Amino acid sequence: MTEPLSPLRLPFDQYQRYRLVSDLLDRLRGDRPLRVLDVGGRTALLRRFLDRDEVSLVDVEPSDESGLVLGSGAALPFRDDAFDVVAAFDTLEHVPPELRRDFVAECVRVARGWVVLAGPYEAPRVVRAEELLQEFLRDKLRTRHRYLEEHRHNGLPDRAAVERQFEELGARVRSFGHANLDRWLVLMCVSLYLDDDPALREMAAGLHEFYNRELYASDHAEPVYRHFVVAALGGAALPEQADLYARPVAPEGSLPALGEVLRALEAFDVERDAWREERDKLRRAVAELEEDLAGHAESLEELEAESSKKDAGLAELRAELDERRREQEQVVAELEADLASHRASLADLTRDLETARADHASATAALEADLAEHRRTLDAVRAEGDELRAAHEAALERAAQERAAFEETLAARDAEVAAGRAHSEQLLAELERTRAEAGEIERALVAANESAAGLDATLQERLADLDAAHRELERLAAVERDLRAELRNRWHNLKRALHWRKPSF
Repeated sequence: MTEPLSPLRLPFDQYQRYRLVSDLLDRLRGDRPLRVLDVGGRTALLRRFLDRDEVSLVDVEPSDESGLVLGSGAALPFRDDAFDVVAAFDTLEHVPPELRRDFVAECVRVARGWVVLAGPYEAPRVVRAEELLQEFLRDKLRTRHRYLEEHRHNGLPDRAAVERQFEELGARVRSFGHANLDRWLVLMCVSLYLDDDPALREMAAGLHEFYNRELYASDHAEPVYRHFVVAALGGAALPEQADLYARPVAPEGSLPALGEVLRALEAFDVERDAWREERDKLRRAVAELEEDLAGHAESLEELEAESSKKDAGLAELRAELDERRREQEQVVAELEADLASHRASLADLTRDLETARADHASATAALEADLAEHRRTLDAVRAEGDELRAAHEAALERAAQERAAFEETLAARDAEVAAGRAHSEQLLAELERTRAEAGEIERALVAANESAAGLDATLQERLADLDAAHRELERLAAVERDLRAELRNRWHNLKRALHWRKPSF
């Protein structure tokens, strides 16, 4: 396994971020180790600076580092107050603007001591410095920087807005600047320039170590590229800037050495520009030759393989041709024998055909005679069918007339039945009136019986009237029975008549 790179050999821009947070926590921790969450920390570089502490990692992108949890900083997969410190290094500017408030709120939620958000924040000179760096990469190295592209796409975060949100969430806030902007821009250009050429990468590592050892502590003169926004939660203490930095003046004798390196690089760059074009031409020529050679070698292999296939195929074709010739000779002999047999059969068939033609002529004449007879029969059947159709239509017309007459008779009988029912209802009404009168007479008789003895003569008269009324009542009852019997007889006779008259269709 490769030994991890010494922190002093890290690129200066990385060293700045992690060293400053390490220094901050050393002044805040006391004697106890801390539980730290690095949000966006899939590289695990913070662990090299905080070897005393338990550093957990969370990121949206995977890596091979142990203990890395995949998750978004805007929705951290941890419980409240799970860590002493939550830190993010040059991460907030890569978060989409609509999620940045959620990101800050989540960092506060899972921290119980401090939150540190380090990175570049919106400022005209910072934006311009990043634009100049992109122009250098495009013009000099013919490339673009992915993370700077994301800065431009998302826009740098507003430091004042982040500080206000921390305060709204109950934290006390202090910000620290680092990385003088002019020096950061020059060193980034030099660093990326050296890293682009494999022959210069060891020189880049020496340059980073020189900066990290000699210039880091004093590199905070305004304007700066990066700010560290520190939020203290609850009763946690805030660090003081005086405890972090040396004076913002480079150590004596350090900058001339850096100037010599830059001048040497300038001379190297001039010479490299002179031979780079020739080198590129040579590389292109070598690549073309290698491509041609590979193509020729491939073509030669294909030709050799094709030639071998053709030789084998030719032998197979010759053997197949000999076999085909033998088969054709056998087929010709068989065909000649079949031809002689077919000629004899053809003579027999010709004689049979003549006989069949004569038989066909006689059969045709007989069929034509039968056809004429069938036609005469068909004409007679058609004439008979026409007569039957006319008779059937006349019968249908007579049936329709009879049905109309029956319907008129049925209507007349219905009228008679209705009149009989009306007469019966009238007789029944008269009977009811007679019964009512008899009731009145009976009531009067009862009243008369209760009257004085002097009314006997009147009573006898009334009794006589009553007897007459009874006889009339009996007579009416007999009349009613006779009417009902007559009505039933008429009804039965009508039903029989209707049944007899009912047509069948």
